Amino acid sequence: MSARFPSPFTFEQREPTTLVELRMRSFSGKIRSKPNWWQKVEDPSVVKKWREEIVEQDRVLVDKFWGGEERLICLDNSKKWSRDTITQVQIDYIFDELKYEAAQRDPDTGIFATSIPKVYESRSLIPSELKDRLVMAVSILEDVPEEQKDWHPGSNKQVLDLVHPSFYSEDTSDGDPLEVLTHEVYKGRRPDLSDYVWQPYVVSKRYQWLPTDFIVSESGRIKARGYINNLNPSHHATIYPLITSILARFVPMFERVLSDVLSDEPPLAVQVDACRWYDAVQPPCPQDDDADDYREAYEAWQHEYQWPVIPDPAPFTPPFLRKPVKKSFRRDRSWLGMSSEPEPLKRVEYLLKGRKLQVIVKFANIVLTPDSPTYAGGAWHVEGMANENIVATGLYYYACENITESRLDFRVTVGTQDGIYMRYQQSDHRGYVTAYGFGRGHLKNQSLGHVIAEKDKCVAFPNTYQHHVDAFELADMSKPGYRKILCFFLVNPETEILSTTHVPPQQADWALDEVERVPAMKNLPVELFNMVAEYVKTGVMMRERAEEHRAELMKERSKLVIEHNEKVYELEFNMCEH
Repeated sequence: MSARFPSPFTFEQREPTTLVELRMRSFSGKIRSKPNWWQKVEDPSVVKKWREEIVEQDRVLVDKFWGGEERLICLDNSKKWSRDTITQVQIDYIFDELKYEAAQRDPDTGIFATSIPKVYESRSLIPSELKDRLVMAVSILEDVPEEQKDWHPGSNKQVLDLVHPSFYSEDTSDGDPLEVLTHEVYKGRRPDLSDYVWQPYVVSKRYQWLPTDFIVSESGRIKARGYINNLNPSHHATIYPLITSILARFVPMFERVLSDVLSDEPPLAVQVDACRWYDAVQPPCPQDDDADDYREAYEAWQHEYQWPVIPDPAPFTPPFLRKPVKKSFRRDRSWLGMSSEPEPLKRVEYLLKGRKLQVIVKFANIVLTPDSPTYAGGAWHVEGMANENIVATGLYYYACENITESRLDFRVTVGTQDGIYMRYQQSDHRGYVTAYGFGRGHLKNQSLGHVIAEKDKCVAFPNTYQHHVDAFELADMSKPGYRKILCFFLVNPETEILSTTHVPPQQADWALDEVERVPAMKNLPVELFNMVAEYVKTGVMMRERAEEHRAELMKERSKLVIEHNEKVYELEFNMCEH
């Protein structure tokens, strides 16, 4: 039975995470960003120091958001930090989990779980010798005349596209040079697109990024079956084996991500019932027989004391050994004879060895100069459209120079799409904002945190998360700086889309280069050579035409980002009357 991956274009029901737990993850993430953290968590003196730092950093942030008069104010969703200071029980949980994750870290690859669920990283996945060869090989793509540099449209010459899938993508409206490929024929080859009959905006009627087919052996070695779109296999032959070597090292990381995606969601560490979180409030609500006095006393008590009581987590237990918890927004169907008890957690191990992988490859540099020193950051998005069916992304930050800390942020949908069956007390806006960071009139999404984008780091994450690059700038404003990245967009391994195995190169200059390489062509008179060249051009695409297609593709995908947010990620929490 084939696996079924969740779609990034549909609302995924998810329990909101308390700010208490998000704070725990934040501190855990800070520790996991430290060198050799997996060794240091076993050193009592280091752990003691880190525990003290957590207490102090938390005290400062609680005072920042909730100190003084702010202690009794909670109107908007700007306070993304727990109201109460961190407890020793919560800190115990952090370090017990860190010790567990340190033991799960693969010492051979350096892969470990970040504090963000389903996101993995490694700082030693790519050997320095392989990285040095990549940097040297890719420099050929960078060291071209200025007029040949492909600055990403709209980036103010800050994003340099070296290899980008939006260029020379497959256009079903133009038809394949070898066959009549209409959109209807294309859809016939893609039964998975029928899942989006009620979401036509996520399916492009014209364009699809072209992946390369890679065969993964049982031993983990990888071989490309086709060319990489926009990377000339003749001119840049030295880059191909480097990409396959790096991709092979990403396979174990992708396996971890996809296994997590297909497995049941482990229960949250901090379990709270939004309909019961005032039960333990101290002091209790005052009692008074006089109605007027009671109302005044109650409002005063409510203003000062009626704040959600968020319990500490239970002692740390490995995720799939935890007792399953019934989701708060599940309807009780026991009256229908159906069990209302949650089923045991199921763990899936999804392996990629012995498979064909379809991977879209991208190289891009963010380049800053003293005249253009700040990168404003990117939009929240998932990768691709339904046409690409991307399930995971792998990023390799192979070079960074003279920039401030760069972060990759993640967010998810929470609750239910229509808000029905979410548990809350009548008009308990303040309680929700205090506990979760959002309430009535706010958007039903939560930030999961970030990973730091730094040199030599590899990161892999599911495409069911939206992500965006945070703003950063030059560290030294007098000198240029950059961040260079290799991206792998992994197509759903359970489906097959059009790839470079099926679609021949569309670049006219590639075809003309090959014509010039034929020995017999060198002896032809110029007039005959030009006639042959004109015939060759009929089956390929000139750069100007490719740029027009890219502009249309980007326009279509910019519209997708807006609609995806409006219909999935930025739905308003109405908090209707029960």
